Amino acid sequence: MLGPDDDRLHTPTSDDPWWTETAWFGFAVPERSLCGSVYQIYRTNQGVMSTAVYVWEPGRERLDELPYYRTFWHLPIPGGAHPCDNSLPSGLSVSTLEPMRSYRLHYDDRAELRFDLTFAAIVDAQPFHVSNGMGHLDQLGRVTGELELHGELLHVDCIEMRDRSWTPRRETTSRTRRGYAYAATDEGSRGFFVATSVRPGGGDDDAVGGWILGDGAVTPIDRGRREVARDERCRPVGVTLELTAGAATERWQADVRSRLALPTTPYFAWMSLAAWTRSDGTTAWGEDHDSWSPARWRAFRRGAER
Repeated sequence: MLGPDDDRLHTPTSDDPWWTETAWFGFAVPERSLCGSVYQIYRTNQGVMSTAVYVWEPGRERLDELPYYRTFWHLPIPGGAHPCDNSLPSGLSVSTLEPMRSYRLHYDDRAELRFDLTFAAIVDAQPFHVSNGMGHLDQLGRVTGELELHGELLHVDCIEMRDRSWTPRRETTSRTRRGYAYAATDEGSRGFFVATSVRPGGGDDDAVGGWILGDGAVTPIDRGRREVARDERCRPVGVTLELTAGAATERWQADVRSRLALPTTPYFAWMSLAAWTRSDGTTAWGEDHDSWSPARWRAFRRGAER
């Protein structure tokens, strides 16, 4: 269902001004509990795009205290724009080395942050709700290279995720509550991805899609459930997953090592680097993304929804 054209800008399904495409890559230095995010967003029908790069670490989660962040809003979409093969005014360039398999990420913001990273897929890109000209893909890969943060040179060698989406994404959303979690072992033989949703008004955090990775094979899950442990400020501190595929059920527990409090569009999200442990003792690194429409997050904080 997926091919190289799905890394390009898609033809919008309508003239909806909120038609949106995204391209995201994660990276991490797990031994430092340092995590990063490279993000592009395109409003094709409006002719504008934005880019962002974030780096966070333990105890530094708000934008004003991050070791690094930089956003460029309302850039004109250049002719022939390709989310996975471009060079942007922000200093970010993304190059496709092998379509749907390997990418180079280069960034240079002078003395503050530079990196030269390569993403090499460990699984094929997996479709998620792809139909009628809209969709989403997720792909685990190994990220390697170097990162220089405020003059400190760090070696990057981790397994992380990239994703793409193409669908209307309206700023007026007010009732969304979603989870997005993934992890993989260091050798990339075992792991998982799951997307979850909580119905308006509360209820269970149930899977709406996902898969389990085992010995190189990807198996779609039949059902799944996510439970988030929070501190007194409602920040995620741990996550429990139960994922079932056929007769097999896997249980994973996450310990949140660092967080980013991210105001994005049109959501607010906790982006958490997490150390994951499966019930059999298997360990893995990954992330948990806890996304809310701002109105629903405020209601949750007030205790109006639990």
